This record gives sequence, C-alpha cells and structure tokens, in this order.
Amino acid sequence: MNLDEFVYLDNAATTFPKPDEVVDSMSELCRTKGVNPGRTGFDLALEAEDIIAQARSGLTALFGGTDPNRLVFSHNVTDSLNLLINSVLEPGDHVVTTRLEHNSVLRPLFFHRQRGVTVEYVPFDERG
Repeated sequence: MNLDEFVYLDNAATTFPKPDEVVDSMSELCRTKGVNPGRTGFDLALEAEDIIAQARSGLTALFGGTDPNRLVFSHNVTDSLNLLINSVLEPGDHVVTTRLEHNSVLRPLFFHRQRGVTVEYVPFDERG
C-alpha cells in the first residue's frame, strides 16, 4: 500500500499513519527508558518518571491548567470517558445528553441508568 496516496479517516480511533517523529520518539523511549516509573528508585525508573513529569507540565501549560498533578493519563479517550463518568455519577444524578454521543459515553450512561441515574436525551436535527 502506498501511504502517500492513502487517506485514513478514522482518527477518532487512532491516527494513522503515525508521523515519523512520533514513531522514532516512542521507539527510542521503549528501547532506552521502557521501565516502570514511580515503582522503584533506580536510575532508569527515575529518568522515566522525569519524562512523565515533563509531559505533565507541558500538557498542563498547553491546556491552560495550573496544577500538573491534576492531569490524568489513561490508555485512550474511551478509557478516559469511562473513568470520568464512572467516578462522578451517583444514584439520583441527572444527565442530559444526545443519542449522537459515542458508545464510550452512552454505554456507561446505560449502566448508570440501571443504578438510579436518570438520563435525558435532548432531540437533535440535521444541524446537530
């Protein structure tokens, strides 16, 4: 397949092809610092922890945050949405949404409906 002529439109799931800079950086990280950060105090673990701290600070600044420790990393957006929805909803809460939402939102809401959260679906038209 000639990637120069390939158009990938499912960027909600992943970005493809990855830019060479991303592939090179991730490959280098896996080869040289692919250890568990924050679990032990040996040099590579501390270096990996520092890389994460730098990423945290950079992303906090990029998004206009004030506290890098409030930034949470997860596996992907679906995981993030599940983490958020499942950590804030309690029986008796009321959620307003649309049926246009991705499954990563609708499925946890369905789960919480069975546990006493009311979900209201706002109608939509061809403009949203």
